[in-house]
Amino acid sequence: MKKRIRFFILLSVVLTGPVAQAQPVEASDPGFVLLDVLFYRPLGFAATVVGTGVFIGISPLTALASIPKPHDAFIKTGNILVLAPGAYTFVR
Repeated sequence: MKKRIRFFILLSVVLTGPVAQAQPVEASDPGFVLLDVLFYRPLGFAATVVGTGVFIGISPLTALASIPKPHDAFIKTGNILVLAPGAYTFVR
């Protein structure tokens, strides 16, 4: 009897496990890929570099803006000026 219970438990674990599903691959337009590589990525890189410089330049003002609550001026400024263009450029 114990062997049957073990067998059915093992069978239920094996048969109800997760199954990998194939993900469709999206075809990209060759014209967009060319524009992306030659224009959008370098523009995004330049925006990241300029945004980093601006972020460093206005960090004293951002420090003053962080004094009242909710104390998140550095996070918001960094997200807008550095992380958003960096993510657009390097994460895709």
